[in-house]
Amino acid sequence: MVKINKEHELSRFNLSQKWNDFIAVQKEVISSLKQEGYFDNTNVINKNTGMIIRVTTKGIKETLGAGKRFQSLPKIIKENKIATIRSLKWIIEDAELIADDVENIHNENGYKFAYFSSRILIDEELYYVRISVKKKIASNIFWIHNIDERKSSELLDPSKG
Repeated sequence: MVKINKEHELSRFNLSQKWNDFIAVQKEVISSLKQEGYFDNTNVINKNTGMIIRVTTKGIKETLGAGKRFQSLPKIIKENKIATIRSLKWIIEDAELIADDVENIHNENGYKFAYFSSRILIDEELYYVRISVKKKIASNIFWIHNIDERKSSELLDPSKG
């Protein structure tokens, strides 16, 4: 199980006045990750399935995007999403597959989704993470991750949004 120190992770980004500006958050997070070389080795192998999943800047932008995905979330969930980003590779590596080859209801580009779940500790508190992976012919791409502080594995169900 991945363990995260939220204060330490958040202090590595300059976000104190930007929590409701998802574009500023995206720019700061991605810029910091690029400077650290985070995207130099983006392929992650999920231990449970052998699936190779790429973590890209586009996936980070999507996970910190507008609407229900970031801007309208409570501050604690925003903080937790950002605090987990540097650990996404390890979270994906250890995650359990909960649904595979799920039809893409948003558009007709022919790709499907796989959904993974993982439990993590943020400051010694248990959280559930659901990871969405866009399955394409060329590669599987990390798309978004959701975190919920409620302690119910039912929240990992991809049909629950």
